[in-house]
Amino acid sequence: MAFIFITGFERGRMPKREEIQSVQENFDTIKKTDTKAVAEDTNNVEKNYETPKTIFSIEGNYEFKKGNSTCKMNMTLYYQKNQLKYKLETDSHKFSDHAEIELNEKKDGYYITFKNIEWSEYLGGLDNEGKPLEKDLPLPRNVSGTLYKEEIIIQNYGNSMNYYVVFEECGEKYIELVKK
Repeated sequence: MAFIFITGFERGRMPKREEIQSVQENFDTIKKTDTKAVAEDTNNVEKNYETPKTIFSIEGNYEFKKGNSTCKMNMTLYYQKNQLKYKLETDSHKFSDHAEIELNEKKDGYYITFKNIEWSEYLGGLDNEGKPLEKDLPLPRNVSGTLYKEEIIIQNYGNSMNYYVVFEECGEKYIELVKK
């Protein structure tokens, strides 16, 4: 099976029979660089995916930076079909989905967003008496942080003006995951 894409015609206009015949007659003159091979058996199509270029290697295993904390957290970042994926394991949860990165302003690291991780608690903005400005806010489902060459940093909870807890099983204000 082969596909021929005929271009150069006005949008929305079907090519005339003689225009198609002209293309078919000149088919042998088409350069290899003008064509893209398509596998004959679509069940055995070879998938060539390249890891997107980044300013440093992102893929790998990241572990919670110990110290006196009892927080346990491990994360693996990897590419699959040109998509950055993560696997995150805490004491009580396992998450796995895709992540997105965006180069930061200094161009020395990335902002990273982990998709489909529901926060533990979220009240949003608070007034001067500590009461929520809005009621019944849904729990956010994405976790953001910063990614540098050897670590990921996630702010785990807010402050007196913006109350939230991302991972209740980890009492640290900042979660530092160090690349192993």
